[in-house]
Amino acid sequence: MSGQALAGAHGGSLYAAAGPDRRSESRTVPSPPDHRQLPVLGWKEHVTLPEWGLQLRGKLDTGARSSALHVTSLEEIGEHHDGEAGPLPIVRFDVVLGHRDAPRHHEIESVVVGHKVVKDTGARAERRPVVRTRIVCGPLDTVADITLTDRTGMIFRMLLGRLTLEDHCLVDPANGYLATVAGSAAATAPTP
Repeated sequence: MSGQALAGAHGGSLYAAAGPDRRSESRTVPSPPDHRQLPVLGWKEHVTLPEWGLQLRGKLDTGARSSALHVTSLEEIGEHHDGEAGPLPIVRFDVVLGHRDAPRHHEIESVVVGHKVVKDTGARAERRPVVRTRIVCGPLDTVADITLTDRTGMIFRMLLGRLTLEDHCLVDPANGYLATVAGSAAATAPTP
């Protein structure tokens, strides 16, 4: 029975491991969240990044692992000294919201917590800086990592990927704006 999963009486999984040199042991693996209790969000919703004072339309993209934000004028401006992690770069970038004929520029500064190689929609690998901030989208309220990239030509300036969404909500691929109000002028990203 080595390595086989057994259904636990309380929804968890039990794994039995036995080998010629080991005693038999069992451990309980926590059950995934009860999906019937998770809120359902649409495939597109309004997203707020409160620490940066931003509200924009976002695509809840279960095909993307990482969340991403369209930025321009990305530059490293200094270092943040954290006793545990050592010096971390600080970047400044511009987030452009509003309509093409009346863009609103928002200059943001944030600490880079790492870098991630991400494949874009054309399967080209790109090394992106990763920042961490609070994300609110209807009932979803979490702190998550966001990669910074140039999404010129894309309809949505922000993607919420699986790592941000998992264990927090379900996504309805047939409907948008289930948790937020459609057509909010403050949250409209420019059309490409």
